[in-house]
Amino acid sequence: MGVIEIEVDPLPCKWCRRPLEQRRWWAPKRFCGNWHRVKYRLAQILEFVLA
Repeated sequence: MGVIEIEVDPLPCKWCRRPLEQRRWWAPKRFCGNWHRVKYRLAQILEFVLA
């Protein structure tokens, strides 16, 4: 019995656009780390409040 290997294209980080290695096909990584996730969410909130 072998392991099924699925290739997933690297997606860019939503904050810095650096390509991220995708280890899971069912839940792709979208940020380099937690700090980039926080900055992205804060920018979204500020954009919503100021718009």
